[in-house]
Amino acid sequence: MRYNKIMSMVLPIEIYDLLEKKVGKEEAREVGKLLTASLDAIEKKAEAVALQKKAEIKEELAKELATKADIAEIRGEIKELRAEMKGDNKALRLEQKIVLIVLASIILLTNPKALELIAKLFGLAK
Repeated sequence: MRYNKIMSMVLPIEIYDLLEKKVGKEEAREVGKLLTASLDAIEKKAEAVALQKKAEIKEELAKELATKADIAEIRGEIKELRAEMKGDNKALRLEQKIVLIVLASIILLTNPKALELIAKLFGLAK
């Protein structure tokens, strides 16, 4: 039997027999009833405390653990960040291309030897 399902506890016969020998039949019954009632009250109190502790633990876990809604929100934020990063990457690549073109133009315009080298590489000059 499970502890929280036992109701109306019964005293072992040995205890009742011992009580009957020491105090008599009627007094043993009265003491037995009192002990049984006390044990039942203790059991009910233990069940109430167990339910209260279970509720407290459940409440604490709910505060600490992520819910499906929390996970869905985080997934949405990750998707937004990825989209934002893709946009940033495209802008960065465009900026890099512009910088490369500007640098190449500056090198070509300021260094005549570089212009000759490029012309030779592309077969424009002999």
